[in-house]
Amino acid sequence: MPLGTVIFLNGTSSSGKTSISLELQQILDEPYLHISVDKFLYMLPVDYLNGGKPADTTKDAVLKVIKGMHHALPALVATGNNIIVDHVLEERQWLDECVMLLADYKVLFVSVICSLEELKRREMERGDRNIGLANYQYNLVHIHGIYDLEINTELNKTQECAHQIKKYLNDNPHSNAFKALKQSSGN
Repeated sequence: MPLGTVIFLNGTSSSGKTSISLELQQILDEPYLHISVDKFLYMLPVDYLNGGKPADTTKDAVLKVIKGMHHALPALVATGNNIIVDHVLEERQWLDECVMLLADYKVLFVSVICSLEELKRREMERGDRNIGLANYQYNLVHIHGIYDLEINTELNKTQECAHQIKKYLNDNPHSNAFKALKQSSGN
């Protein structure tokens, strides 16, 4: 059975990852599952997401869900599924874990960026985000600095971003960012 392909989108909240993921599902030639960290977190009981539980209890539950999501990714790819991962890698250990689990598969690692001012505007406009979340994440998610491709959602429309990713995927059958990250970690 052939292994699946991973398109791994990393960026702050409100950077456009979900919109790009949904557009990619429409334009890619093969089916891709959209795996979102938000979808996994929304599986938690509402009390863990709305402040109804103590902060340390919520943090522990969130960390377990994220770790579980990471470990689900290689199982999907190993069984031939193509996946689009929509993630906010605000913790270095999350990146390290994903690299360890996925580096031996075909992974296109994509940085999804836009300016902090634009992120703040989108947060306010959307109304379904905690105000300040993108600001908190802004200097955390891209600190490792190694990607196969960078997409700017402020300068490009969603469709343009998706087409850039599709073109890169078709033109570069061997992406290297996860392999380079794995090598630099000594694993």
